[in-house]
Amino acid sequence: MMSYPTVEEITQWIEDDQALELPDQISMDKLTLHYLTNRTWAAQLQECYKLNEEVLEYLDVMRASGERLVELVRHALPAGRLEGDHATGYVTFLPDYPPTAAITIPAGTRVYAIPELSTEKLWYRTTVEATLGIGETEVTVAIVAEERGLDSNTGAMTIRQLEGFISGIAEVENRLAITGGTEDETDAELRQRYFDAVIAPGKATPIMLERALLDLEDVREVKLINRGFGDVEVVVDYTGGIDEVCDDITDCLEENLGGGVQARGCYGASVSGSTVIVSVNDAYGGEIWVRPTVHTGDEDTFSLTYLDMDGAPQTANITIPAGTHRGEHIKATMASAESRAKKILSVTPSGNNAYDILIGMGINGRLYNLPELISVDVALQIYQTDTPEADLLASIETSITNFIDSLRIGERLEYSDVQRFIFNEFDPTAEDNIGRPFIGIDEIASLVISTSTDTITTVGDRLTIEEDGRFEPGTIEATLAGA
Repeated sequence: MMSYPTVEEITQWIEDDQALELPDQISMDKLTLHYLTNRTWAAQLQECYKLNEEVLEYLDVMRASGERLVELVRHALPAGRLEGDHATGYVTFLPDYPPTAAITIPAGTRVYAIPELSTEKLWYRTTVEATLGIGETEVTVAIVAEERGLDSNTGAMTIRQLEGFISGIAEVENRLAITGGTEDETDAELRQRYFDAVIAPGKATPIMLERALLDLEDVREVKLINRGFGDVEVVVDYTGGIDEVCDDITDCLEENLGGGVQARGCYGASVSGSTVIVSVNDAYGGEIWVRPTVHTGDEDTFSLTYLDMDGAPQTANITIPAGTHRGEHIKATMASAESRAKKILSVTPSGNNAYDILIGMGINGRLYNLPELISVDVALQIYQTDTPEADLLASIETSITNFIDSLRIGERLEYSDVQRFIFNEFDPTAEDNIGRPFIGIDEIASLVISTSTDTITTVGDRLTIEEDGRFEPGTIEATLAGA
């Protein structure tokens, strides 16, 4: 946005300066010749300011916008602005009665929805040709929105009309929501990509590693925790789970971690000779790795016990080959190939060497963990007004569920935030995520928020979580007080 002084402001500056030189001259006396002359000069000076601002907006990536910004960054981002996605889904065509001859629904058949409180049609077209066979009562076809963006996402049973006429077809409906529409990349997002591509100093930086991991399919969120001495803990909200190591994640770590830096996983215990210190840390679950902290001259074997995903103690055995260098990661042999450890319980060392005991998925020096999931239950009772909106309790439960599900790795949960999304719909596209107010809530009779270990009941209370943990919605129940 251009910013320059008004003609009035410039005139004031000139008049004030002249008044300092000529004490008898009254500044901003609008009935004088000097004021009219100065105002004329001020108008010309303002034009110079405008031209200067226009040039800056034309040349400066931080100030340019729209297509001019795209042109400025094209040398680093040849593809330009990333386009949003078209919403997709399915519609079902229904006949007047089961046909006696097959009915063809051409690819490109247009259907539309009219959003609530709007007269504008949202247009969609079928992506393939479909046939309603003899005696059939319906046929379902894939559709795609004609326009990109969020506006084309629409709820179930909102598409009820088709363009034109297909003989034998009485109606059309979408029984599921039409989703997936996203907006084109914003100017701010485009600038950030340009920064990543050009300005950020190399790949071996936290910001570049985080962005590289977030670019991977099925990675929802990333948190990097600097543990010092060349160690980083990588927590990745990866939907693929821990049954198998994700090669894409380990390849990304291999490519983007700097020399001398290790992704160590979760620190479970340390061994120094016969001294063992078991950490209080636990993990979502992973394989067990042993990292010598000194050079291991002779082969060494020992065992440890760990807590598995079912909460049962298991035994793992470790063999450190002779000549293993400090910092190498050696994978333990666990109770079974499928077994995963949540916590180290004890270590029975040989008494000869020093090791770090680590938990994580990955490869040597490139370990990652999924966030520990802490289930949050919410039980609330409300008094409602005489005219509540339809499905009020279900809407409140959905709002709270979506809010808790939006919390990031390591982010605490505030009692007052849950209250906020009882009265207002959680909307990730709105400012502070505060959407429309619900209609029909008189007051909250009670609100209890709890995990397996903690409960909060009053404003000012909060649930905290470990750095590698994330809250997830558990049982969310809203009821009417006195019902």
